[in-house]
Amino acid sequence: MNPHQFRRFYSFLSTTNKAQIKSPIEEFSIPSTYKKNPILLPHRTILPTKGQDLDFINVAHSHLINSEWDKLNNLASSLTPFRIKHILLKTQKDYVISLEFYKWVELKNSEFNTLDVNCIILHILTKEREVKSAGARLRRIIQVGLSELDFPRKVFDALVYSYKMCDSSPRVFDALFKTYAHMKKFRNASDAFCWMREYGFYPTVESCNAYLSSLNGLNRADIILSFYKEMRRCRISPNVYTINMVIWAFCRVGKLERATEVFNEMEGMGLAYTVVSYNTLISGYCNKGLLSNGLKLKNVMEKNGFQPNDVT
Repeated sequence: MNPHQFRRFYSFLSTTNKAQIKSPIEEFSIPSTYKKNPILLPHRTILPTKGQDLDFINVAHSHLINSEWDKLNNLASSLTPFRIKHILLKTQKDYVISLEFYKWVELKNSEFNTLDVNCIILHILTKEREVKSAGARLRRIIQVGLSELDFPRKVFDALVYSYKMCDSSPRVFDALFKTYAHMKKFRNASDAFCWMREYGFYPTVESCNAYLSSLNGLNRADIILSFYKEMRRCRISPNVYTINMVIWAFCRVGKLERATEVFNEMEGMGLAYTVVSYNTLISGYCNKGLLSNGLKLKNVMEKNGFQPNDVT
């Protein structure tokens, strides 16, 4: 299915008059025909090494694993992206060595760390749950490609094509989505979400919360509700932080009944109430002038063992 057939999350970020939007939930939807099986990941390989390339890679690899940086420096002038990729693949089981080599190449000639090279180091880092290091690399990659409209698709495709070659994990796509969310690149995040789903990948609830939190900071309750609906459609189980933001969003758009319903559903989801859960709904009642409702909920809060705080 062509990704342009999807209704995007970022449609709400356009300059269209909001009065024209009938309902945020109705405006964002995935076609009901979206039932197909995930696309199979392509299995692309890198050309094998031979001759001088093979000799160089073996020597450089030996110097690298023995921390012989002086000898490695002597080989810097003969580096190529092709050789760099092969060395990273040979060291991928030790992400520390791989990252050291990647950073060394960056110092010698950053142009050799091409998109394909960057994708290999991203696979290596995310596979080892080095999320912070992977996020830092992703931020740099995204910043470099800001001027190219099709760059986000190039990054995603490059990760897809190198996925099997690096024996990667879905965490690499989760990291991509989460980085876009932290950077408030909502259009890119929504695209990544749709492209991931085509291959059967979904972001974690923590990454979804990062996206929702960024939207929360912009007071975009409409998109929060739309994205939450899509999370449930994709069977991404929310946690208490997700629900607290959804309660806030329903209160923000004036749908207190729905906010109350979601609040009451928390126990059925296996989620424990927090002070934030109570305070969010109490605030929603008070902002609508329903002080008696707010007071009743405060009493329930205390009865259930939660101590009201300054926010309450």
